[in-house]
Amino acid sequence: MSKTDMNKIYNTSGQIEASSEATIASKVSGRVAGVNVKLGDRVEKGQVLFTIESREASHNLAESEADLGIKQVGYDTAQVSYDTAAQALNDAQVNYDRISTLYESGAVSKTDLEDANTKLVNARLSLEQARLSLEQTKQEIDKLHVTISTAQDNLEEYTVTAPISGYIGEIDVDLGEMVSSSKDVASIVSIDTVKVEASIPESVVNNINLGNKVPVTVDSLNKSVEGTVTAIAPKADSTTMGYPVEITVANPDGEIKPGMTVKINLVTGTLQNVIAVPVDAVIDKDGQHIVYIVEDSKAKEVYVETGVSNDSQVEITKGLEVGQSIVVEGNRLLSDGQQVKVVTKQEGDSK
Repeated sequence: MSKTDMNKIYNTSGQIEASSEATIASKVSGRVAGVNVKLGDRVEKGQVLFTIESREASHNLAESEADLGIKQVGYDTAQVSYDTAAQALNDAQVNYDRISTLYESGAVSKTDLEDANTKLVNARLSLEQARLSLEQTKQEIDKLHVTISTAQDNLEEYTVTAPISGYIGEIDVDLGEMVSSSKDVASIVSIDTVKVEASIPESVVNNINLGNKVPVTVDSLNKSVEGTVTAIAPKADSTTMGYPVEITVANPDGEIKPGMTVKINLVTGTLQNVIAVPVDAVIDKDGQHIVYIVEDSKAKEVYVETGVSNDSQVEITKGLEVGQSIVVEGNRLLSDGQQVKVVTKQEGDSK
């Protein structure tokens, strides 16, 4: 037996939680037209879960789109009228300029000049009227675009989609039944990663850091997985007086389910150059701890004092010395002074 380094472990337990969960309600009341998922189904964000009958909403959208088509034709007509009026004004201006020059030279009468001016004024009025008509039609089209956008948004509310990717944890809608906009009818849990929250005492919390790797044992699956410390609360919980620590675990196959009980082994430090023996080497006897060592091929009962322990090792603070051989296997069947046969294990193991 030699001195070694051993991890200080804080053991605790907790329950698996989903990394995120979303409850779902229809934004509109109505009759269910279709249900696309069932309990336990895997869904992706944006996938359709169920639909509500939407005849009225569809009609409103179609009606607005038809009105837009009519207004668009009216706008095209108004644009032609405006272009024609603009050309007429240009022609009237050219004509007026020509008549004005002729009038100054005495080639035409004042009446001819007044007629040309009247045509110019009328052309300007016609262009202004055409502009106002075009602008009014444009405003009506803009309003219809808003109406259509609102109708489209309203129609989309009759199709209920998944807000997150995950598994259907609850679905309480049936084809043909009425649903209310005020009632949660489905839920989705995301378990591609899961988390567990542990309550850590003040004596330990400062020895834990974000990013620490943590062995997490899932009791019901009889398996251990690696978790990562992803959050440490800055203050203690007022009820437990422990500091909540969040550990995140990858769960790509979805095998680990929310609610499962887990054991957590947090490494809180390392003891260096200590005498440590396997947990099984220490026997409780009359309220004290003993370890069997081997001297002259005989088992000798030694009372020891222990320090820090973890799942596999116990620190011995008094009673053992470097170089001694200890008994691990079969030690509970021994008595002090009993003859033993030493079997050498791999380096670091007991004898």
